[in-house]
Amino acid sequence: MQITQRPSPNRNTGRQGQVPDFIVCHITGGSFTSAINTILNAANQVSYHFVVGRDGAIVQAVNIEDTAWANGTTNSGDNRDNRHSTIPAVRERRRNANQFTVSIGFADSSGGELAAAQLSAGVDLIGHIRSEVRRIYGFSIPVARSNIVGHFEINPLTRANCPGPRFPFDEILRRVRENDTAGALPMPPVVPPPAAIVQPPAQPVPEPSEWAREAWSWGVEMGITDGSNPQGVPTREQMVTLLYRFNKLTA
Repeated sequence: MQITQRPSPNRNTGRQGQVPDFIVCHITGGSFTSAINTILNAANQVSYHFVVGRDGAIVQAVNIEDTAWANGTTNSGDNRDNRHSTIPAVRERRRNANQFTVSIGFADSSGGELAAAQLSAGVDLIGHIRSEVRRIYGFSIPVARSNIVGHFEINPLTRANCPGPRFPFDEILRRVRENDTAGALPMPPVVPPPAAIVQPPAQPVPEPSEWAREAWSWGVEMGITDGSNPQGVPTREQMVTLLYRFNKLTA
């Protein structure tokens, strides 16, 4: 399996103490080339860890140790609020789901139907991700629908059709399990479930100050900001992007 590195500026360094225990599958909504161009453009503020083309080509845009911007959730009561997720861990953790997920974007996929080479590459890639997560974090992501999920399960109100009704979850899981049995991946260490992993004390989820809450909710609703890190100091790139989005609304 060959993975081409195309680093995206759309990422956060690290995962704020979280262990990535979910692999989230997406359809990119366009061609392989357009998907890469989209996640390499800082103005778009979106990224996947990996993108897979119909010919089986794989690009990595964000390191597994870092946070990609593909599954953002909030605690703001908007349509991306954690409480809408169908996954209990997303609802209960009350954190931005980007922090504990690894994202794969499958390009040129109509309704989630994958080409044969794309399916095979996706299976190999999931095996690679699981191996890397074991190496880095000492945790083995279960080969199950509870942990290999679709974007629609993270954000059911905003991404109800991602990756689509024809996405082959069952076939992917079957092949990944076969590869495990065949010894393609080292046996995972015995570790406790994610809830019992010793991690640094969880930091409180940042919330906007009371005086800014109404304006912040408006900004999220209008698509000016993604709703994360309301009290963070913006970079010049982020500031220009916020102004650019506001200008598009008022133009």
